[in-house]
Amino acid sequence: MAQCLGARQARGCHAALARWHNQAAPFNARAAATAVDAPSAVTVLDERTAPERLRETSTLIFDCDGVLWRGSEIINNAPEALKEFRRQGKRLLFVTNNSSKSRAGYVSKFSSLGLEVAAEEIVSSSYCAAAYLTSQGFGPGGTRGARGKVLLLGWSGVEQELEQAGIPYVGGRALKVPAMDDLDAMKALEVDPEVGAVVVGWDPNFSYSRLVYASIHLRELPGCLLVATNMDCADHIGGGRMMPGTGGLVKAVETASGVSAVNVAKGGEWLLPYLCRTYGLDPSRTAIVGDRMDTDIHLGRQGGLFTCLPLTGVTTLKRLQALPASEHPDVVVRSVAQLAGLPV
Repeated sequence: MAQCLGARQARGCHAALARWHNQAAPFNARAAATAVDAPSAVTVLDERTAPERLRETSTLIFDCDGVLWRGSEIINNAPEALKEFRRQGKRLLFVTNNSSKSRAGYVSKFSSLGLEVAAEEIVSSSYCAAAYLTSQGFGPGGTRGARGKVLLLGWSGVEQELEQAGIPYVGGRALKVPAMDDLDAMKALEVDPEVGAVVVGWDPNFSYSRLVYASIHLRELPGCLLVATNMDCADHIGGGRMMPGTGGLVKAVETASGVSAVNVAKGGEWLLPYLCRTYGLDPSRTAIVGDRMDTDIHLGRQGGLFTCLPLTGVTTLKRLQALPASEHPDVVVRSVAQLAGLPV
């Protein structure tokens, strides 16, 4: 963890020096710096050139959807790539912002696609929600006392992880809230005084009534936490189509309650120190492989990890080419298979 924080502090120093230099430099020097940040070409490596860039890494963190699979379709040679990385002695972790499944559920998903992965290697955002709440005093032996219950707007993945952690909750798939279609119904709705946190995950049953119920707990119970399993705006469902992500639901609850959510997934501030502390990561020898700039590559930049982006997910080559060179991932490949020296 200290190494992660050190990397972040170092980048902060570099940023401060850059700001000072830009203020003190003559106009033509500032113009040159601006030119450096202009959009630039992206070099896409192949199965011959990409593996060498990972030679010094000991841990690989993989995103899942968009990297290993798309919806229910496996990326070609992804299973073989993981086997090759294991043969090389690299430790593999699978960190996904999708909260619809628990770690046990993801083991089944991996297995159905021909991927051999253990539950201990999986860090789903459903698991992260439970881990974060445990760190905040929820669960057995915790400090929350009579305010140790969770109100869940989410699905079975978070339910199962809360149960595994021994954290009591209400809501989830079974949440029944009267229709909030008039003022009398809203006034009659009562809060549960034992609720100490509202967790928002993927919830296909999200509604105005659920929004009302979550927001009154956050507004009327002092210190009630708002926890987001992720803030992703959209997710792949296959066939070139994307569906709205959990981020839109979280934003609705934030707006309705006036409370800012803690994002426990990639893109938030909590996850990286947790990974460093729990898995003993050495950032200088860790790479992250992901298809999203705002979550996967952002997480890598937070901790000084080596960043790899395959073009099988949401980020296109055209979008990358529109970014300044300073924002490009360290490596761009057509597919995760090429990182292992395999054809697309």
